[in-house]
Amino acid sequence: MGNVIKEKVCGKFYRILLASLLILVGICFWQGLFYINGEPSIDKYSPAVLLLGIFVLSFSLMAAARIIKKCSEKRLKVISFILLTAILAELIFFGTQLIYVPPYDLINIHAEAVNMLENGKISYIEYYAGYTNQQPLTIFLFFLFSIAKHLGITDYNAAGIGFNIVMIFLSAWCTHKICSLWSLKAGVISLIVFLIDPMLFIWASHYYTDTICMPFMLGGVLLFLHAEKTESKKKKILFLILSAFLIFIGGQIRMTAVFPLIAICMFLFIKYPVKSFLKRFAFIVIGLFCAMILISSMLNTYGVKDRRYEYPVTHWLKLGLSENGMYTTEDNNTTKAQDSYEKKVNENISTIKERIKERGVLGLKQLYLKKISKSWSSAAVTERLQTTVESYNTLYKYTTGRSSKAFKYWLQIVRCTMLIFVFAGVILALRRKTDVNAWMFITILGGIVFYIFWEVKPKYILCFLPVFYIIQSYSIIGLSGIFKIDSIKILRDDQKEYLFNRRSLQPWIKGISIFAVIFTIVIGTLSYFQYVPERSIQKDLRVKQDTLYRDGRMEEIGSEGVAQSFTAEGDFNTIEISFINPHKLKGQKYTLSILNSEKKTIYEKTFSSDHIEDNKMHTFHLDQIHADKEKMFAAIRPCQEYEEYIGVNTAVFPSYHGYKKSPDYYLDGCFYAGGQAKPANDLTFIVSEQHMDSIFSQRIFLLIWSMVIIIEIAAGVFFYKTIGAREV
Repeated sequence: MGNVIKEKVCGKFYRILLASLLILVGICFWQGLFYINGEPSIDKYSPAVLLLGIFVLSFSLMAAARIIKKCSEKRLKVISFILLTAILAELIFFGTQLIYVPPYDLINIHAEAVNMLENGKISYIEYYAGYTNQQPLTIFLFFLFSIAKHLGITDYNAAGIGFNIVMIFLSAWCTHKICSLWSLKAGVISLIVFLIDPMLFIWASHYYTDTICMPFMLGGVLLFLHAEKTESKKKKILFLILSAFLIFIGGQIRMTAVFPLIAICMFLFIKYPVKSFLKRFAFIVIGLFCAMILISSMLNTYGVKDRRYEYPVTHWLKLGLSENGMYTTEDNNTTKAQDSYEKKVNENISTIKERIKERGVLGLKQLYLKKISKSWSSAAVTERLQTTVESYNTLYKYTTGRSSKAFKYWLQIVRCTMLIFVFAGVILALRRKTDVNAWMFITILGGIVFYIFWEVKPKYILCFLPVFYIIQSYSIIGLSGIFKIDSIKILRDDQKEYLFNRRSLQPWIKGISIFAVIFTIVIGTLSYFQYVPERSIQKDLRVKQDTLYRDGRMEEIGSEGVAQSFTAEGDFNTIEISFINPHKLKGQKYTLSILNSEKKTIYEKTFSSDHIEDNKMHTFHLDQIHADKEKMFAAIRPCQEYEEYIGVNTAVFPSYHGYKKSPDYYLDGCFYAGGQAKPANDLTFIVSEQHMDSIFSQRIFLLIWSMVIIIEIAAGVFFYKTIGAREV
């Protein structure tokens, strides 16, 4: 009797969870169409173009599913192999061609892992005792770099990129295997949706927690599903233990990777009687215990711990209530300033209460909608990569560079299409009783809810993307089943049946196809006049550095001036420098000089302190300066001696003190003040080529629109011929 009551209660609870997910995914789709990072997206995207792209892509995927359903198992295996090969090739291509300088926390992790090759232990106590979650990945990279060193590989950045490519590829393989457990056809679809979404591919050289944790998480899920499927008790026990073990390891790299394990435990509790649940849960606990022992042993051997520097959980909740719901230097410094863990917690809680009171219910609702839009709805996260790309080649130009409009449209179309199918998948799940697929819906729901309250960044959801692909495949296969009927019967008000058969459905398909083509031509014509002739200032970055990532230092220019050496990736005509002028000095004259590698002046420009604002970036428009990975110097000197000088902002790298060689954002760059080199310091400036450029070239625009029309016609013809056809 108790189990019956539990089953009913848990069944209703699961339906409530699905209904909640349905609402949240609906909000995500709406935000994805009309908002980017919480702001109206009309300037970045045309909703009409997005809707058109979603329509074409959705029906193309449905047509592909219909074709796949007719393939034999042998042919499906061949297709799977081809798609996996294509995914690996695409990962290698993006990872080796679109290389990034390690940004943000990754630059710390990379440098520390390299440093450990000599020290054998994490040495930067303040950073790693504060960010304890960064230690496992650093230790993993240390092991990886040790192997690379043993094999004679000294380019550790390349080793990290190769490792990341392998991890993302393993994630694709696990995604395929998970879907194949219920249908090999679904497995093929999962590879297709993985292949057409370039989001993970453009992060192929970013070997950080967001992608490294994925195969651990998905491998654990795959083992759990095998445990549910097998009849062997020994295999069931082994798979459950290994499942929990792998997912926990992934959770040590990126905390949110444990969400599938939480979802699995909830599923087991909902599905099984209490005794059966406890047996399975006991084996999961054993797996967790084994993983904890391993991680604890690694941290005790290679890691560091100091409670004084550790950031409490409340710190990230405080950041989650900041203006944009994400990291701010001010919030970080406020927490860091407290000299004990307990004081940090008290300061965080006080700030949290204050912000909740200030915002009120309506303010919190707006903040949470902005965070949902920033995290789950927008694929514009790639824009952040512009500041750290290492090589400004053609691939960069058309992906995250100045000519990436079509690429960003594609990203957003894929994201919104994915959300549409997830929405449909939730509806399909609501129509069925709780089954083993419940874990994926609970995982996504947990992720969305978690990042409503936690500190958020768009890239944080990268590790959830394979779960989205799984749900999308589940939904596509489920929806494609509607075409196996010969007719649709509808009961009219007069109780008479009206039959839609193949003959009556085909004119509808034909009409919809013609309408879609005409709509595409109209939207294309309007978009042509909006995007092709339009010209705007574009900035092709050559070098960028600012003080957002580290504490800044103020340097007075002085009578001898300051200089910064750098390697420009290509021609440039603009330099932006962050000056300080707190006393608003007037009438002073300075000279900006650009020197070549032989320290010969190739350009000079005089400017006045009258135009220098305190702590603001000042833009110098130069003549076109030609450079091709050439070492150059930007020097600023006063035209005469003054009693007091304006200054410049520099970015400092305190985390690298004590290292043999301090990393630098500028390739072979160094900051000079008073003629003295300061290798752990960098002038805060941006070097770029600014020019007028249309959003689309005429050729690219016409090619894209022609392809869309051809796909629409092909999809229309396919559905016209196959509607109503029964599966064999």
